[in-house]
Amino acid sequence: MRKLAAVLLAVALGVGPAAAAPPPWLEIKSRHFTVVTNAGEKSGRRAAWQMEQIRQALKLLWPWANIDGGLPITIFAARDEATLKTLGPQYWEGKRFRPASFWATGVDRQYIALRTDLAEPNDEGDNPYQTAYWNYVSLVFHRSLPPGTPEWYSRGVTEVLSNTIVREKEIHVGRLMDHHLRRMRESPHIPLVEFLAVTRGSKYLTREADAWQFEAQAWVFVHYLMFGNRGQHSGRVNRYNDLLLQGVAPDVAQKEAFGPDMTPYFLGMREYLSKSIFQYSRIPTALDLKAEGFTSRPLSPAESTVERAYLLAAMGRPVESRAVLAEGSKAEPAHPGPYEVEGLLLDREQKPAEALAAFGKAVELGSKRAQVFYRVAQLTRPATGADGPTNEKIAALLERALLLDPQSARAMSYLADIRSDLGQAEVAVDLAQKAVKIEPESMYHRLALARALWNARRTDESVAAARSAMSAAETDQERGYAQRFLDFAARATRPPTPSQPATATPAASPGTDRTADGAPTPVRLSGTAKVMSQCFSSRDDASCAEALPLLKDSCDQKDGQACRALGSLYDGGFGAPMDKVKAGAAYDTGCRIASDPGSCARYAVLQVQGLGVQRDSAAGLATLERLCGEKVDDACIGWALILAARPERPDVPKARQLLTASCEARNEEACRLLKAMPAR
Repeated sequence: MRKLAAVLLAVALGVGPAAAAPPPWLEIKSRHFTVVTNAGEKSGRRAAWQMEQIRQALKLLWPWANIDGGLPITIFAARDEATLKTLGPQYWEGKRFRPASFWATGVDRQYIALRTDLAEPNDEGDNPYQTAYWNYVSLVFHRSLPPGTPEWYSRGVTEVLSNTIVREKEIHVGRLMDHHLRRMRESPHIPLVEFLAVTRGSKYLTREADAWQFEAQAWVFVHYLMFGNRGQHSGRVNRYNDLLLQGVAPDVAQKEAFGPDMTPYFLGMREYLSKSIFQYSRIPTALDLKAEGFTSRPLSPAESTVERAYLLAAMGRPVESRAVLAEGSKAEPAHPGPYEVEGLLLDREQKPAEALAAFGKAVELGSKRAQVFYRVAQLTRPATGADGPTNEKIAALLERALLLDPQSARAMSYLADIRSDLGQAEVAVDLAQKAVKIEPESMYHRLALARALWNARRTDESVAAARSAMSAAETDQERGYAQRFLDFAARATRPPTPSQPATATPAASPGTDRTADGAPTPVRLSGTAKVMSQCFSSRDDASCAEALPLLKDSCDQKDGQACRALGSLYDGGFGAPMDKVKAGAAYDTGCRIASDPGSCARYAVLQVQGLGVQRDSAAGLATLERLCGEKVDDACIGWALILAARPERPDVPKARQLLTASCEARNEEACRLLKAMPAR
């Protein structure tokens, strides 16, 4: 017996370490969310169920909201703090705040990471998942209401709803946030006029201490409007939402919904702070949402490492991401995931050739990630434009991306640009409109729509879309893209002037690498001045079609200005289908046969872009530089626009220098462009 006992003990001790293997990773899929978890199936289903309930609550509160647009959301439900630390290591470095949840935005996913081992929040405490919920609410809010919604309102609503607590039978919306309440009771309040005027560049959103005060005040002000005095003002809040959704300017909507003076509400907020009981909403949980009905499957070692590597990449942790990828590569060498993430990391390190090779390997191994095909399409397109066959190849890649992810707004807007280049204007408009509908907060999709509408000759709608892009712009660079398009549109629709230079459509959003010539440019032409004036002033197809044979005859007779004008009609598709090849041929004739410097400059622009002629960026830029040195304004302005509109590494200082020289030579067009161009 003693010997048997010793054997049994040895077996038990031998089994112990093997039983300590890390818990497996699972994937849980609900209707609208994907959960990746190592906390077990029950906890994973619970995390998915809670987010579905939050989504349902927002849908009930905001029937008008764009709940399901934008990037899909993956939730990492970590079993404990140790696991969460591996997913967001920066929060555990130094003396930083150790969160119970955090949010990250990846290239094709939004991520929520949270711990599942915490007790559910009680009625008094803040929600430990408030950070994650804050980002989700903010995401829905900003893609639902139009750009320009005041910061006090958007921040206040987000703060109020972020402390939503999900119970088994009901959802609590607008629970008290103690830290905001204490700050508002103990600190001076931001004056009303200053509070209502806060913008994204204000100190209240750029300096930490001021930001805490602003968020606390926005929270209590909106909480008062929604719940104060038994919801007395909630109807006004709903009215304000309706007006904003109708496109009414925020200041006008505010006056119509709340009256001309917000002071009574500000005073009401101060009185509200002295109360000891605060109201909130209770919404029944959606009974048709059953956690047991969500699908569940185990993730292979390769799949789980790839998912974690994507999140670490989104968190800006390339070293940790690659370390995790090494595990996945060993587990399953033929899995495309490691190549997908490596391509992403190389892309961020500005190694496009290496990134394209990695993405290409992922495609070869059967990648199902739409983003991979989208990025291959971007990297395949030459920086200065593509010919027809290349554009068709890019379009096929983007169609594949949309097959994998029909809601990929970025693939839609990029495909809109490509279809537009291929002469499929109305198809392009449809794609761009869908992209804007999915992600209305994106400036880039709105600008893609403006370009598509322009090429479809829907000028007024195009300018309106470009203006909405300007309203949605968040950075100086984005505003620069929108402004350049508006400048282009203004130039193309102005009455003709004899010295007006060639017009080039500003570049597309970063990643689309699109630059194309635009509307026709007027020149002085003997014998055809009246017809040309009508054509160039109104872009009337009939007048331009009437001018075409006259211009051909004049061009054949070595009239350089006629060749330049003929090329501009084909360039913009006026009076004839858009045809970059014919445009290039006309410019080439005007340049080589008639020695017209303006034609040479325009041909050089097409060379740089690779549109209609053999792409030769070096030769084209050399020509523009030489002609600009000879004081040919068309060349200086064309060169400046190319430099400023380059999607990667734009050289705005050099562009401004070129425009300044032409402006000082009294070229009005150069002066106007210089004034509109961002300083950097």
